[in-house]
Amino acid sequence: LWGPAYLLTQEQSPYDTSSLNTNLPAAWFPMAIGFFSPLGWLSENSALQFWFIFNIIEICMIIYIAQGDKLSIYNTVILALLCLFFPPTLNHFSLGQISITVTLSLILAVHFANKERHWLAAFFIALAFSKPHLSILAGLGLSYHYYLRDRIRGLTLFWGRTILISLALCIPLFIAYPNWIPDAIRSMTQNPPWLYPSLFILFQRYFGIWGVVIWGASSIAAIWLSYFLWKKLPPANAMAWSLALAPVLSPYAGSWDFVLLLPLLISTYASIAMKRKIFIIVLYAIAWYGMALVQMQESSHNHFFWWVPLWFLGMSALVTNWKTNRSSGSIQPV
Repeated sequence: LWGPAYLLTQEQSPYDTSSLNTNLPAAWFPMAIGFFSPLGWLSENSALQFWFIFNIIEICMIIYIAQGDKLSIYNTVILALLCLFFPPTLNHFSLGQISITVTLSLILAVHFANKERHWLAAFFIALAFSKPHLSILAGLGLSYHYYLRDRIRGLTLFWGRTILISLALCIPLFIAYPNWIPDAIRSMTQNPPWLYPSLFILFQRYFGIWGVVIWGASSIAAIWLSYFLWKKLPPANAMAWSLALAPVLSPYAGSWDFVLLLPLLISTYASIAMKRKIFIIVLYAIAWYGMALVQMQESSHNHFFWWVPLWFLGMSALVTNWKTNRSSGSIQPV
């Protein structure tokens, strides 16, 4: 993120990063670049240090908010260890990614929607949609939430506010380099192919054109499941599940994007009894060991982590008491 922000402060195109000799072009939507454009005034090392500390603070906020009414010192300490040493989190830190910010933004969006702070909810949805492939299920879920509250009017106002704030976040780009849009389109459409740890890539690799069909069917199932969860669960719980389902739906997601699993891990762990807490920790440790084994392989590659979201989704579903819509205690945002 520092590269596009730096170019913007130099009145250059934030989407033409060739002068910085980066490995990949900037592929974020402009809202994040506009909002974090002040990073460009820092040196690269200072920006990296700031971003690391900022990510730590964001993780702490996610842990605090996602526990809801089950907040306790014991839960917080254990969850801090689980979240901070989660391999995708460590990978995220090393690469300076923005997925933790997206995760927190979506958690805050549903929090403020519940608090009737609709402009703040729209702001955080707009910021999260800097990575739309990770935010689409959450956006659909909040759309359903607003539709239930005030039907078409509520839905229209929600997306109207979101679009308006998205445009406002792009103002720094229009001021510093008005012709950024063609470069943005070129940057996003010319991103080189890569073996992402997604079901789309997995199915396509092993089943060819039929893999696309299988992925399409699994995506429809994920969307339907997300709708069902938003219909049955409190919004905070449904948001956690939608975030965890996003890597299953998204055709392009790196292992660092699996930080989207953290709110579900946090809310599930905080809400269950001690025996189930121990069971969750055991399953987490098995997954951690599995990820470590993959990483240590000489032929290791990011796409070998495709199973991680499915493991944590299954783990959470296993301990959830669906008859009461609780993981032995339904959480609400604080």
